Amino acid sequence: MEPKPHSTYSEQIELLRDSGMLVDDEAAALALLRRVGYYTLSGYSYPFRFRDAVGVRTGRFYPGTSLPQVEALWAFDNRLRLATLGPLQHVETYLRALLGYKLGEVDPMVHRKRELLSLDRPSDYPKWIQKLDGQLRDSREEFIVHHREKRESVVPVWVAVDVLDWGGLSYLYTFAPLKVRDDIAATFELSAAQLKSWMRALNVVRNVCAHHSRLFNRHYSLTPKLPRLGQHPSLDAINEVKDSTFAMLTLLQHLASHTDGVNMRILPAVMSSFPATSGLETSATGAPAEWAQLELWRTP
Repeated sequence: MEPKPHSTYSEQIELLRDSGMLVDDEAAALALLRRVGYYTLSGYSYPFRFRDAVGVRTGRFYPGTSLPQVEALWAFDNRLRLATLGPLQHVETYLRALLGYKLGEVDPMVHRKRELLSLDRPSDYPKWIQKLDGQLRDSREEFIVHHREKRESVVPVWVAVDVLDWGGLSYLYTFAPLKVRDDIAATFELSAAQLKSWMRALNVVRNVCAHHSRLFNRHYSLTPKLPRLGQHPSLDAINEVKDSTFAMLTLLQHLASHTDGVNMRILPAVMSSFPATSGLETSATGAPAEWAQLELWRTP
């Protein structure tokens, strides 16, 4: 199959108009296409496309759809990604510190002693160790270089955790002895099974944010295990939309509420900035109508 032919910016503007989009300010449209790209913007224009008789989106836009509406969604999504990365970083740092400390209490080299671990899926462990070894070998961080050159590459677990990304930490948590998992999960008022599923789900969110992908209306195949109804009302509110972005951000707000140093106002403020002029509603994120009244989302 041959690829689609290249289109100039002017041709891209005409493609949008031919599909029914209003483009009144050509100079602004040209600047936006240069800055963002036609293909990236198409992801934000998708909700404005007609559905056919079986519910499939077509190439035609609803009447009145304008390019500024699409731009407003794109700008909101940029704000949302940035607001998500901050709390994620704080929570990730806390989880890393907890894992390093709790595992270190078991044995400084527990991560290399399979007999001390509780492996949910033993086949994952050799891959994880191989990746860790590569990170330790390639790292130029002074503390890793010190352990390579002065400590014969004997790297205790509280040092090793500092080269792991969120995904690597998630796996290490699933390898940890059951008591360590329970102790760490209890820090967040969760069970070990719940925290494990949250870490896996939020790893996807982190990757979406880090790669500048569309976030606000995404749906996720990895969904979290939630506490029983009535235990945390804010989490009850996402029970029916566990695959939505709002659900993932609510998980993050819950973890952040148990993590020192997180500004809990950032995400609510950005969610409140959802562009009414876009023609969509905050529910596009999966948020319920009264989301701002939920305990985890109320700002003092």
